[in-house]
Amino acid sequence: MQRPLKIVSRDFPLGKASAQEIREKASALEHFCSHLGGCEVAVCVPAIRHHRKGGPFNVQIRLTVPGKELAVDRQAEEELSQAIRESFDAAGRQLQDYAREQRGRVKGHAAGARGRVVRLELKLGYAENASS
Repeated sequence: MQRPLKIVSRDFPLGKASAQEIREKASALEHFCSHLGGCEVAVCVPAIRHHRKGGPFNVQIRLTVPGKELAVDRQAEEELSQAIRESFDAAGRQLQDYAREQRGRVKGHAAGARGRVVRLELKLGYAENASS
């Protein structure tokens, strides 16, 4: 990555194990796209929390690649590690799609057939049908 990984925790303290998991997953993203510009990860707990459970947790990832910015937003009900895993899986899929686009391996739509009328054969009656 060209810029260092940025991890932000909102509304709760992020544990060392979770931060380490985020670092490992972020470094693995470079496998999909070698020219990754930067990665910002925000982990937050929405205002409504379950009293007995730890969640829900919301993980947002913003990736910068040449000419584009990719964003992922995932939420898991009970475990932070689940939200981290699902978010980075989705980010990996987006990076794979981006890399395919850059290599030109994305199927495009075939152009519609185009033609130009050069002449009308009056003897065959084509000109009569053209005006109606």
